[in-house]
Amino acid sequence: MPRAFRRNATKFLILLVTGALLFTILFKSKSVDKKAKPPVRNKNVDRLIREGAIENKERLRHVQKVCEKYKLGTYKTASYDVEFKEPPAPQYGVYYFDSQHNVSYCPIYKSGSTTWLYNLCLLNGVPEEELLSGKEQISVIARRVMPELEYPEADEILKKTAKLMIVRHPFERLLSAYRDKLENSVAGREHGSLHFYKRYGEAIVRKYRDKTRAMPSNNQVIRRLGIPEPAGIEPTWREFVEYLIHTDLTSYADDHWTPYYLYCTPCLLNYDFIAKVETLDRDQLYAIHQLGLSDLIIPRWQHATSGANDAASIYFSQLTKEHVRKLHAKFKLDFELFGYSSEEYYELATSLS
Repeated sequence: MPRAFRRNATKFLILLVTGALLFTILFKSKSVDKKAKPPVRNKNVDRLIREGAIENKERLRHVQKVCEKYKLGTYKTASYDVEFKEPPAPQYGVYYFDSQHNVSYCPIYKSGSTTWLYNLCLLNGVPEEELLSGKEQISVIARRVMPELEYPEADEILKKTAKLMIVRHPFERLLSAYRDKLENSVAGREHGSLHFYKRYGEAIVRKYRDKTRAMPSNNQVIRRLGIPEPAGIEPTWREFVEYLIHTDLTSYADDHWTPYYLYCTPCLLNYDFIAKVETLDRDQLYAIHQLGLSDLIIPRWQHATSGANDAASIYFSQLTKEHVRKLHAKFKLDFELFGYSSEEYYELATSLS
């Protein structure tokens, strides 16, 4: 066989093998990317991001306007007698800091907190299998990978990173906290229901239970299928509301019902993102896009619930309109800061004492 032919044949064989290898690599890369990356953005996604940007800007502006109205945070003056008291500094210990991905998150529990702690855990290398195993609460896992920081380190990170908080209609959040933590001391003990009964529920019943008052009827509560019935020792929704009304805000002592303005101090810090549970799909999409994390996490919603208004209509029938008025007064600043109304809840309450 001529030498030139053999040389050309060898070159052709090398090119053929190289091409096959390149094709295999590219094909596999595309297969991996297809599984790992979020769906390709479309016009609907772009529209949602634009809407999120406009709404977020308005929320931030509105918060500053209310803070200025009540002379809170940076607007505070020595001569002004403030209506609402706030901490002298942010509550650094409550934040989850992720400097690598430029985000500091203030987790308001019962307001989409599981969703964003899940996101932050994924960003910090926690396997999804571990998050979904149910062996530990996601907040526990998140705190392990993002330990608490205190001043001055926490203050420096807050200044450098984008700050995020997620809020929810204050009444819906309170009702969710009650149903999850206090309504049933038998079910959910792995998530602390017995602890909440011993720490709060027992004292609430002792102080606010009126033995002459009828207990809630069956159409004023929701029982979950497949879940053991409460023991009958737990506080009712009405008793919990009376506890909230008659207890000083600074004595609430639990993150699940501490007002937003005391917990995340939006008048002391200039937040970059204020998301709402009511529009969380869109707000998450916008925040993830702005943070440059679209290739790392896909917007998701852990523990998304439906039928919240149905629950409110059932439980608020246990309350009088005076209960609703006083509860609104207690959380007035949260309502005003984040643009929520309590009007429809007055309609759900009974006029009876």
